[in-house]
Amino acid sequence: MSAPPDPAEPSLAALGALLDRSLHQIADAARDARTFDRETIRAVSDAWDNSTFPLLRAATGRTPRARERRARAALEWMARLRPTRWDWMVEQGAIAGHRIDALVQPPPALFDKPYRDYRGTVRPAYHHWRPQTLTDLADDYLLGASTIRHLQLERAGARLGAFLILDLVRSYDHDANTPGSAPTLEVHLDEVSEVDVDTGAALGVCLGSDERGATIALGSGGLLRARDASLRLEDPFWHLSGAGRRADVQTPPRQAGSRGEHPPQEGKVDSCARGAATFLLWAMMRIRSVRYPGEVTRIPVEAYCRALHGAGHDILAAGALPARQREAAFRSLVTTWLQRGGIALAPDWKRLLKDMPDAAELARATREDLALRGFLPPVLGSSREVTGVADRADLRRAAYTAAHTDMRVRREARAMVHLAVPAQEEGAPWRLRALNATDPVRLRARAEAFDGGGRVRIGKSRGELEPFVVGEDALTLDARAWSQEPSLD
Repeated sequence: MSAPPDPAEPSLAALGALLDRSLHQIADAARDARTFDRETIRAVSDAWDNSTFPLLRAATGRTPRARERRARAALEWMARLRPTRWDWMVEQGAIAGHRIDALVQPPPALFDKPYRDYRGTVRPAYHHWRPQTLTDLADDYLLGASTIRHLQLERAGARLGAFLILDLVRSYDHDANTPGSAPTLEVHLDEVSEVDVDTGAALGVCLGSDERGATIALGSGGLLRARDASLRLEDPFWHLSGAGRRADVQTPPRQAGSRGEHPPQEGKVDSCARGAATFLLWAMMRIRSVRYPGEVTRIPVEAYCRALHGAGHDILAAGALPARQREAAFRSLVTTWLQRGGIALAPDWKRLLKDMPDAAELARATREDLALRGFLPPVLGSSREVTGVADRADLRRAAYTAAHTDMRVRREARAMVHLAVPAQEEGAPWRLRALNATDPVRLRARAEAFDGGGRVRIGKSRGELEPFVVGEDALTLDARAWSQEPSLD
C-alpha cells in the first residue's frame, strides 16, 4: 500500500494517528489479566463510536482542503463529547508526534455545569468533588438515611478504583404523587487508598475531603478514601431542590446543538470504503462491550487489536488513492483485517461485513484460508457451577448490587467477581475469569484484598451460604452459590 497523505494535512494525519494510538492503548490494557484495565478499554473504544465514519469521510475527500476541513471537524466533534476527551486526544497525539492542541481548542465545559434537557428543565451537572457540591447535597437530601444500592471495587491496571450508587432521600418539597424514579447519586473514586466497607452496615453516608483527597464515611465505621472523585446526581425532581432552583435562574435557555448532538456529515462513504468504516465501527463497539462486566471473558479484544493494527495509517493511505484504485485498496484492507483477526472474529463476521460488497464471498474465502491453515472456530465455554477456585488467582473486581426497585420494577440482588488466573501454557499471559453469584447477601472488603497476595477460595458457612473469601477476611462476599461465566479459552 502506498504512503499516507502529505504531512501538510495535519488534522487528517493526527486523526489517523489517534486511531492507531487507540488500538495500541487497548491492546496494552488487555494484554494480561493481572493488569487488565477495563475502564481504559471502554473509554478509548468509546471515542470511536461516532468518529469512525467522520474519519473515513475525511480520508476519502476529493481534495487536500476537503480532507483537512473534514478531519478538523471530526477532531472537534470527538473532543466535545466527554469531559476528559480533549486531554486524552492531546496526550495521545503528542505521543504520535502531533500537536492536537494547536489544531483544536478545548471545548466549552458542557458537562461541569447545569444544563437543560429536551423539555427545557434544568438538570444537574456532572460534578467534580467540590465543597459547594457536597454542601448542596447535604442541604437537599437526608444523607444520614441513604443506603448503598451498588458497590464496585476494581483494579484498573495498577490503580484501585471504586464506584457506588447511593439511594437518596429528598429533604426538599416535591410532588410525591407525580411518577418518577427515586433519586440516586453515582460516585466515581479514582486511586483509592483506603477501603473498609460493609454493605450490611448501618444506614447513612457522609461526603467530605481532606488533604489526602475525597472521603466517604459509610454507616458507623465504613470508609472509602481516594485521591480524586466525581459525582453524578440522578433526580427527576432536582429542579425543585434548593440547588436546582438556583441553577434554574442562572442556566440559559437550551440551544440546538449545545451539547453536540450530531457528528460531522459532510461527504459520502460508499462501497468498500463504507464496508471498512462499518467493520471498524462494529469492532470498536464489540471492544467497548467490556463495559458490561459479564462480557469481559467473551470479547476477543486481543484478536481485534491484532486485526486492526495500523488501521489509521492504512485508511489514510487507501483514501488518498485515485478513485479506481481506492476501491481495491479498501477491499484488500478489510481482507487483511479478517485474516489477521483469524477465526476468533468469525462469530462477528456478519456484523463486521454488513456493508461490504460481496461480503459472503469474502467471508467464505477467509474461512477456507483459515481452515487450510488448521484454525478452528472458538467454542465459548458454558457457564458451570463452581465449588472452588485456583489458589493462584488475583482479585481484579468485586461488585455487589442490593435488591431494589427501579422505575417500579423489582430488581433482585446480584454480585460478580473478576479473577486473573494463570494460563495453561507456561509463561503465557494470565486470563480473566468471571464468577457470578446466586442470591448474594453481603459484601465486606478492605483494600488489601486487591494486593494480589491473598489466597482466594469459596467455602461453606452456616445457613448453606458459599462465601467467596480473599485472604483471611480481606474480602468476603456471601452468596448461596457461584457459577463461572462463559469464556473464550
